[in-house]
Amino acid sequence: MTIPPSEALLLTELYPPTVGGSAVLFENFYTRLGPAVSVRVLTEGDRRPRSQSGLPVSTVPMTGPDWGVLAPASLARHLRVARALRQARPRPDLVHCGRALPEGLSARLAGLPYLCWTHGEELGFASSSRELTWLMRRTYAGARAVLANSRNSAHLLESAWGVPAARITVVHPGVDSTRFHPGADTGDWRRRFAPEGETLFLSVGRLQRRKGHDAVVGALTQLRDLPVRYLIAGDGPTRQALEDQARDAGVSDRVIFLGVIDDALLPGLYAACDVFVMPNRLEGVDFEGFGIVFLEAASCGRPAIGGRSGGVAEAIEEGVTGLLVDGTDVGEVATSMRRLAIDRALRDRLGAAGRLRAVARFSWQAGASIVAQVHEQVRG
Repeated sequence: MTIPPSEALLLTELYPPTVGGSAVLFENFYTRLGPAVSVRVLTEGDRRPRSQSGLPVSTVPMTGPDWGVLAPASLARHLRVARALRQARPRPDLVHCGRALPEGLSARLAGLPYLCWTHGEELGFASSSRELTWLMRRTYAGARAVLANSRNSAHLLESAWGVPAARITVVHPGVDSTRFHPGADTGDWRRRFAPEGETLFLSVGRLQRRKGHDAVVGALTQLRDLPVRYLIAGDGPTRQALEDQARDAGVSDRVIFLGVIDDALLPGLYAACDVFVMPNRLEGVDFEGFGIVFLEAASCGRPAIGGRSGGVAEAIEEGVTGLLVDGTDVGEVATSMRRLAIDRALRDRLGAAGRLRAVARFSWQAGASIVAQVHEQVRG
């Protein structure tokens, strides 16, 4: 007798073609849950169904002025999504919510069993509002399980949000080591930006203050004696400020803004650089929950410099696969950049260790197996 698969519905505002680490995480985990769990996706968009990576994807308008319920438009968003969940057929055994807010609250209002993902950054954002803090606590209280992207996020859930440790499972993001590897086609990146053998530092990600791009630009002023260049892939609200900073500091010839890079070109871009750098830091209540980009760089055999903040210490093994710094200390960032710029042997050693660690410990399939196990344990 064939046992039918259980039904999982992934509810997330962030799913490809949306760009970002959370969208990458959801696509890679939920396409690998295996035959025992049938997965459908409900995500942001108009109501035309579409297919992505082999999973059936339906859409519903999910945007609102905020994550709460006091504003009429915000409440209407939650009720609209809740109605779409109740109408989903076949009925899901468990709704996998991309975050506690806003997705988890919509699932709670729908009256369906659910679990919530936690990425870290949303915890700080919710803590800045009494309304969102109350809603977040209520949503976590109703969740059958919580999946945290790092031990740091799990600790915050338990210590600051009152989620019992028994309901928290850490599932680190992963990396496709067959796609991101040291032999990826580097194209003409080095010919264009390191024609004289300059050391290439690279950042990949949305341009926002907590990523610490400005600290790298500031560090370049202390590295004028070295042939280095800094490639910035991505776009975001701080781009103009970074361009102004580079110009005013007299290092605009060393800083290259690549804009948003086609996903197919990313492995080659990582492989073309010498060092990945993103000295993230706490910015108000905003912080880096983990950082998939550190794993992608490591899988391509490149050492990383990351901030000693959030969950990044789990993505980078200090002194083994990269260096951790205080992202608010430009001098410390510059010292680490100088160290890796002048020591090729150290770069090679850290990069090789990073590749081995990424392959051994951070496969998407291993994480997907944990998600599937939690699903089976708590599904309705």
